[in-house]
Amino acid sequence: MPVYRHRIVFNIAKNLIAFLNLDVGLIRGRVPDFGSTSKQIPGQSKQHEQHERTQARSDAHLKTEKPRRQPEKIAPVRRVDPNNIIWILGSPRTGSTWLSRILGELENHSVWNEPHFGVILARNYIVNKEHLIRKDFILSEPYRDVWIRSMRNLFLDVCEARFPNIRPRHYLVVKEPNGSLSAPLIMEAFPESKLMFLIRDGRDVVASVLDATRKGGWDKRGIHEASKQSDEKFVEQLALNYVAHIGAVKEAYAGHPDDLKAMIQYEELRERPFECIRDAYRALQIEVNEAQLREVVQKHSWDNIPDEKKGRGKFFRKAQPGSWKEDLTEEQVKTVERVIGDLTVEFYAPVRR
Repeated sequence: MPVYRHRIVFNIAKNLIAFLNLDVGLIRGRVPDFGSTSKQIPGQSKQHEQHERTQARSDAHLKTEKPRRQPEKIAPVRRVDPNNIIWILGSPRTGSTWLSRILGELENHSVWNEPHFGVILARNYIVNKEHLIRKDFILSEPYRDVWIRSMRNLFLDVCEARFPNIRPRHYLVVKEPNGSLSAPLIMEAFPESKLMFLIRDGRDVVASVLDATRKGGWDKRGIHEASKQSDEKFVEQLALNYVAHIGAVKEAYAGHPDDLKAMIQYEELRERPFECIRDAYRALQIEVNEAQLREVVQKHSWDNIPDEKKGRGKFFRKAQPGSWKEDLTEEQVKTVERVIGDLTVEFYAPVRR
């Protein structure tokens, strides 16, 4: 029984082929089963044979190939380790410049001089406190976790841009006296960081600021502010600023882990700088090269500051604890003590009533 078999193959598109099988013949009885259409037929095109071999290899590959994993979102590796950030918080004119310069010369230490990070966070300046609970306010309480996390990332991002050579093993000393109003928020954003609470007698702080803001003083902005108020009002404002800064840092200090915080009194720092800093580092569980620390402390001693850079109206004024007794009038002392109240009673002799 002669049977004519023919297959027609068409290329429709890349890797897409259409074909037609045609069997023609004459037979008595039932039509025989000539097998599957995939059976080789004489005259089949070489192109189709090549396609079938390629398809077979592809099918085998798909059976053995493992499904591709979607790329995971990996947090960027930070060049600055928050565990190695040392925040110097307190009031302005407490010796933070002197302390930070000493620490900045220690091995693997860098200093960020007043980034004013706390000023950005300072919600204390908001007169209408109802804004703090209003959902439309960007730093409102309902979204506290969100903006605290964002502020943390902002600080670290800018820090790595500011210090391109910093590495996780390095210590970053952040001198932030003017941003200390936000001390609780700063330490909430960086709960693993170190905290140095630098405190000084408020009467000496006010006396130092008064000297800086007098005519011929180094603080030109302060001179402008002082000119707007009477002496009594300006002294009262300075005392209120001290209370706000020290009160905020006390709150942050009380809530921070014991092994991550150290308190330094300016008066002790002035008298025993090496021992004071060494003991603070021990409290913070930071190893320090004591020989190097002694050398750096000596380099930055009061005696090594040129005479033309210290004295009345200069940034380096007296460095003499208790000089407020000579610098403030009786009325100014009463004003400062009235405002300060018992804020520093645990650190200094009780103020007079």
